[in-house]
Amino acid sequence: AKLADQYYHEQPSKFIGHLHRLRLDTLTGVDIIASSAKPYIKKPSNRKVWANTTIPYMAHGYEELVTPLHMLMLYNAVANNGKMMKPYLVNAIRDYGVDVKTFSPEVVVPKICSDETLRQLKECLLEVVNGDHGTARKIKDSTYAIAGKTGTAVTANNNKGYNKGNKTYQASFIGYFPAESPKYTIAVVIQNTRESKLVYGADVSGAVFKEISDRIYGRYLSNKIFAQPIAIDTLQYGYHGTQNDVRAILDWMKIQWTDSAQGKAGVRPIWVAGNQAILKATASNNTTGLIPSVKGMGLKDAVDILENKGARVTVSGRGRVFDQSPQAGTVFKKGQTISLILN
Repeated sequence: AKLADQYYHEQPSKFIGHLHRLRLDTLTGVDIIASSAKPYIKKPSNRKVWANTTIPYMAHGYEELVTPLHMLMLYNAVANNGKMMKPYLVNAIRDYGVDVKTFSPEVVVPKICSDETLRQLKECLLEVVNGDHGTARKIKDSTYAIAGKTGTAVTANNNKGYNKGNKTYQASFIGYFPAESPKYTIAVVIQNTRESKLVYGADVSGAVFKEISDRIYGRYLSNKIFAQPIAIDTLQYGYHGTQNDVRAILDWMKIQWTDSAQGKAGVRPIWVAGNQAILKATASNNTTGLIPSVKGMGLKDAVDILENKGARVTVSGRGRVFDQSPQAGTVFKKGQTISLILN
C-alpha cells in the first residue's frame, strides 16, 4: 500500500494501466458466459468513487472486484515464466465422435513483466510457504515445494456494510506446485460464516489447497509407484478382510486354508497368501502409536480399523484401498484425519 501510494498517487492512471495490462479489468474469455464474472476496477476519472485512499486500498485488494479465475490467470502467468494463458474448459466439441470444433492453448499476454521482477515474485511466493515467518508456513511440505500467497479480507454484510462487532471474512490461498517446475495452479477462495472459528487464508484455504495438492501430487506427479505387482495366481494375491468373511468365501470356493490366528482372542483382520491359502492374522485394535496399513482392504474393514483406533476417515474412489495418507508407520494422533484412495 505504501509503495503504491508513493509511486502512483500523482499518476493513478498509470496504476490502472498496469491492472489493464494484467487483464484484471477484462473478461477472462472462459467458455462460461456470466454477467457476474465482469470485474470492477475503479477509474480516476470517476470522482464519485475515487478518493485519496483508493490507490493504497486497491494495492492490497480492496475497492475492486475480480473473480478467482482472474487471480488464477495471474499466478499461473508467474509460474509460466511470465506468459499469461487464456483459460478454457474443453479440448473439443464432438458430434458422434467427430470433432466439430477444437480448442488449443492461447497466449493472451506474452510477458507480464521483466525476468528480474518474475524472479523476485517467485522468491516471495516461495518464502510465503517456506519462510519461518511465512503466512502459509503450516502447509510446507518436505516432498514438494509450494509457492503462493494467503489472503484474508473482511466482506460487507449485504447493504449493512462492514460489521466491526461481528465480521465476516473471505479467506484465500492461490499458488502453484511443484514450485521448481510448476504443473498445477490452484485458487481456493472460501467465504466464512460469522460463526467460523478459523478465518484466515492460511488456516482455511491453505489447508484445503494442501489437501488437493497432496492428492494431485500423489496420483500424477510423484515418482513413487503405488501399483501392486502382477500376481501369478489369485491364491498368491494379498486378500484382506475379517476372518468370518474370508473363511466363508474360501470355503464356498473349496479352497483349502490354514489359520495362523487359531486360538488367539481379539484377532480379526487377515491376509491370504501362498499356493495354499494361509490366513495370517494381526490385531485390529493396533495398540501402538503408529498408523496401521489398510492398503488392499475393502472400505468396510479399513474404516472399521481406523475409526476404532480413533481416526477420522475421508474416502475417494471405488474398490479396495489403493493408497492412504498419512502413510502407515507414521505417528498417530487421536482424532487425526486419514485419507483413503480406492481403486
